[in-house]
Amino acid sequence: MTASKPYARPVCFSRPAGRRRIEVFSPKLGRRLSLGGYDAYRTWLVIEANPLILSFCERPTYVDGPRSEVVDFWVQLSGALQGEFWFVESATREVASPHNAGSTSPPRLHDLPVRNIARADLIAWDIPISNWARIAPYLVSHRSYRDALLERSIEEFLSLPASVDAVVKSFAQRDATTVQAALFSLLAAGRVISPDIACTPLSGATQFQRPSDWVQKPRS
Repeated sequence: MTASKPYARPVCFSRPAGRRRIEVFSPKLGRRLSLGGYDAYRTWLVIEANPLILSFCERPTYVDGPRSEVVDFWVQLSGALQGEFWFVESATREVASPHNAGSTSPPRLHDLPVRNIARADLIAWDIPISNWARIAPYLVSHRSYRDALLERSIEEFLSLPASVDAVVKSFAQRDATTVQAALFSLLAAGRVISPDIACTPLSGATQFQRPSDWVQKPRS
């Protein structure tokens, strides 16, 4: 196991009778993923939405050997050497219990910390998750056509808060979809932020802003 990326390839996907399989493409990893249900899909969107998550892997390893339950995700946050395991509660099963769940110390598995993602939290995050379900296709379809100059220009334009419609209008010489994809790429990288994404459905009125300038007044 290396310190930089100990879990880079998922274990085989097993599909018991009745288990859903969802295929997606990850902009963060640049490859396809097979996810074992809607709750895993929503958790994946949470991961893609967080610019502090540098890397991750679905089904990184088993809890206790090949015949045991599979860990849902390995996630590496900025500043962490080896990351942590995520277990996702679903409609059909509760989150898994790590080996030291009965102790007073934080739960760990295979020497890594464990984070349990409750289904109630996924339900509470319905709006931002739904928004990222709409954003992800832009990131995927334009990943090979990113325009660094356009992204920098949009970032400079967002020295004051502006809506999606205002950004598209300001760069009217470019295709609107390309402009939106560049804006969402900045969001995914943490170079711009949007508190609106967390509480209101994505629309042309959704406001974006550079993080350090958020306290400034919006454009007139």
